[in-house]
Amino acid sequence: MYQVTINKERLQNHLSYDWWKYLLAILITVIMWSLVTAMTRPQTPPDKKVDIFLVGDYALDEYTEPVSQRILKEFPELLEVNIINIPIGEGIDPQLDMASRQKLMVMLGSQTGDIFVFNKQDYEQYAKQGAFIPLDDAIDEDIQQYVSMEELEDYKVAADPDYGENTQPRIYGIPLKGVTLFKDSGYKTDDKVISVMVYSQNMEKAVDVLKWILTEGR
Repeated sequence: MYQVTINKERLQNHLSYDWWKYLLAILITVIMWSLVTAMTRPQTPPDKKVDIFLVGDYALDEYTEPVSQRILKEFPELLEVNIINIPIGEGIDPQLDMASRQKLMVMLGSQTGDIFVFNKQDYEQYAKQGAFIPLDDAIDEDIQQYVSMEELEDYKVAADPDYGENTQPRIYGIPLKGVTLFKDSGYKTDDKVISVMVYSQNMEKAVDVLKWILTEGR
């Protein structure tokens, strides 16, 4: 019988060409496991939770969990505040970056999450595609203590007509510059923009949490 000899050199050569297959298999397994877990565990009603996605820099869970608990104390009507990190971009391991971008597409495609934090370039891209609700009416005096209307002019985006009828420039995101809430986790906020997703099932409370992050998270 013909036997295949597996040695270290052959294994390394195989992995150097086929690593992406294993990464894809792992990603699919994780997604399927997440879906099965989500379907079988008790579900928190959408109006009792807020999911926050931090996209970009890597954030350590051990430091984002206390932030979740702090927000829960401020909003006792909520049962869950989940902070999920999706590390992508400069400084992120290329394989992790690829897997994270796949995860981001899955989250957006499945309309998961209430609040998303992106860098300004990605914020503008998704805003043009109609991903966020306008925040013009949410910008009160408390927020303007930290971000002026003149600064916010820089964050107005005109939606692409292919994605909606309202193409007037609107403010769909607010800069997180000066917010220190996530600093211990390693997630940098100076170049980030926070927005509420147009598909959020707890939109009113998501806006309240966004405003709290911008004013009390300093």
